[in-house]
This record gives sequence, structure tokens and C-alpha cells, in this order.
Amino acid sequence: MVRFRRPTPADRELMNSIVLIGHGSIHSDSGASMIRLAARLRERNIAPIAEAGFLNFSRPTIVEAVAKCVGAGATSVVIQPYFLIDGVYVQEDLPTDVAKVAVQFPQLTIRVAPCFGFHEKLAAIALERVQTVDPAPGAANGTQSALLVMAHGTPLEYANQPVRQMTAWLHAKTGYPLAATAYLDCNAPTIADAIDDLAAQGARKIVALPYFLHRGRHLRQDLPQLLADARRRHPNLTLLEAPHLDYDLRLVDVITDRVSELTL
Repeated sequence: MVRFRRPTPADRELMNSIVLIGHGSIHSDSGASMIRLAARLRERNIAPIAEAGFLNFSRPTIVEAVAKCVGAGATSVVIQPYFLIDGVYVQEDLPTDVAKVAVQFPQLTIRVAPCFGFHEKLAAIALERVQTVDPAPGAANGTQSALLVMAHGTPLEYANQPVRQMTAWLHAKTGYPLAATAYLDCNAPTIADAIDDLAAQGARKIVALPYFLHRGRHLRQDLPQLLADARRRHPNLTLLEAPHLDYDLRLVDVITDRVSELTL
């Protein structure tokens, strides 16, 4: 794991500009946190120019975000995937869009940083989200409790490893007797199956962490419906939903580390 470090002057020359690229959503406000973090990158002088763009649905597009950087004087750009894992969007969709950028701006040096993956600052944020709804995790008053990390999932099975690593880290830190990783799509177990399995193992309280960066359709519609259905199936089960990752200044450190990996 790369520890956080401040960029050197040589780093900053290579980091002439940073563009955060998220998935995008039909809910136009879902990318607000990413846009705010781009501003924090500028304020902290991580890069003199920093913008944010989207692969789908939302504006600005990646081409529009890079064009804004070029207009501000950028001669090189680091594309930072604003994604937790290296799934299909990062491995397949993003390279296609980066190729379009390269054609439109042939004079620009373009590099792509790693996705967030597992990072200690990201883990600290996730832990705080869990503690928001369950300040004293683990078994209490004879109640068997469990942690459920809910992720989107990807058809690229190996790319889910950072999520499983996060679940293992949180399990060790919190001391819940039971813990599971579950997926909204593409992978098993599904969220519904994982809740049923934890209940079958004796869980009477489940703290469910939405391991998502944006509050898009999945957080607004899909997860609430799945949790409501689970409460109906298990009326004696206490099911607590923690906040998603959302905006946090520690994500600036995560981004800085990932971008700095290109200069190590």
C-alpha cells in the first residue's frame, strides 16, 4: 500500500492537471461530492488544475473536462478513475473515452492513475460510516450482530478483491461475530441472499454499509427496496443502513496517493 505523501515539485510538474472521472447518473446531483473534491485538489495545490467529468449521463463529459484543463493551460493530464474497483467501466469504457481525448488533444500528455482500490484512508471512512449507526459494534446484550458490506459488483470477478479486503479489515476492526460481502449485480452472494444467510446463522442485528461513492439510482432506489424487502422477510431482525462513503476530505489523500503512484 502506498502511504500518503505530499507531491514534490517534480511530481507537480508531471501532475500539470488532474481530471476525476466518475460513472455519472440520471440524478444530476449525485456527482456533487466528486466535483467538490476536484476543488479541494486545487486548493491544496495537489495540482494547479483539477476538474471532474463523467462517463455517462452527467456533464461535463471527460472530453469537456479535459478541454477545460487545456483551456486553463494544462500540457499534461492525469485521469483519476473515481471508482472503488477496477471493473468494466475502468478497464473497458474509460480507455475508449481516453482514446477520444487523445485524438482531440494530440499535444497533451495523458496518463491514467489506478482506481481507489483498498486504501487505509478509505477504510477509515468506511469504519466511521459503520459507527454512525452502530457506535458499539459487535455482540451486545446477547444479540448476535453482523456486518454486511453492500457493493455493486463487476463481471470481472478478480476486480472485487478490494471490496472483500475492505470487509475483512472492517470485520477485524469492529469485532462483529459475523461479516459478509454482497453484491447488487454481477456477483454472488446477492444482497438478499447474504441477509438471509446471516439471519440463518443467528444474526439478530445487521449493519449494512453501502460501499458506494455516489448517491445515484442504486442508493436512492435499489438498495432501499432490497432492505425493505429483507425487513418484511425477517420482522425480528434489526437492519441498520449506514451512510455511503460520499464526500470526505480524506478522499483527497486517497487521490493524491493514487496519482503519486505514477511518479514513484
